[in-house]
Amino acid sequence: MPTNKLLAENSLRIEMDDLFEYSDSLNAPFQAFSGDWKYVKPHWHYFTEMVYLVSGILYAEVDGKQFTMNPGDMIIFHPKQIHAFLDYPVKEDNPDKPFFYVIKFDDMILSNTTPGSPKLPKLLDNANAASEANNLLTARDLRFNPVKMYFEYCMWETKNRQFGYDIKVASMISLIVTEVIRIWLRHGFKFSTKTTFDQFSTKDFSVLEYIDKHSAENISIEDLASKCGMCYSNFAKQFKTQFGKTCKEYIEFIRICKADTLLLYTDKTLDYISQETGFTDASHFIRTYKKIRGITPKQRRNSQL
Repeated sequence: MPTNKLLAENSLRIEMDDLFEYSDSLNAPFQAFSGDWKYVKPHWHYFTEMVYLVSGILYAEVDGKQFTMNPGDMIIFHPKQIHAFLDYPVKEDNPDKPFFYVIKFDDMILSNTTPGSPKLPKLLDNANAASEANNLLTARDLRFNPVKMYFEYCMWETKNRQFGYDIKVASMISLIVTEVIRIWLRHGFKFSTKTTFDQFSTKDFSVLEYIDKHSAENISIEDLASKCGMCYSNFAKQFKTQFGKTCKEYIEFIRICKADTLLLYTDKTLDYISQETGFTDASHFIRTYKKIRGITPKQRRNSQL
């Protein structure tokens, strides 16, 4: 837990950054690396991300759902899902620092399946909205699959960059995704024949990026609908269908995610945090926080002690 002095220093350094993480899919369509940190602030991107936990414990959050990862577990973050690692106090029976492998990739690098079979990028897109396709795959789910070895191959190839490394990495990622989809199918995931397309992003405008950048301001949902060339009712319906939340709920969730960083890693007051993150006052912030997190901001801050 940071000391009071460290909190004071952090309060001077931490700014209200956007949650959006830029990814250069043209020049870097994949990344593979290892990590040992416990906390990653809430963020989202257009890549798919997979994390395999080698040792220790990780507390992950995906679109408001919390997961506890144990060694041998793997979690997948779909494009546009807001995700984070939460820095909860370490339990005495699990003192080890986490160590994990990470692969980020553009879905378009995935190998094609046989003619007539569903394509891997389409299956991942379908899985994003399917309850049977859980983000977390446990060590038990993966017990017959060499997923850990595939992660290690990807990291080695990415580091050494020998001839054809990009082909081998894309193939290994495709193998991991194939294993994941097979597990989802056993859990009841069904192939969908529906054609999906993103109605909320164009070359010139992205609704999610706009909300992220302007979350501390008063955002008009009618204006967002207009920017997308849609009437309000159709925009509201399609937004709820694609993202599982109303636009108002999504804006509130973005604000709460940004508030968490100030709440946990600075000593800023609730009045200050509410003003910085777009709430009308501290009371509005507390009510919304409790509605989304199930606890008060004060309880969340004290959980770090």
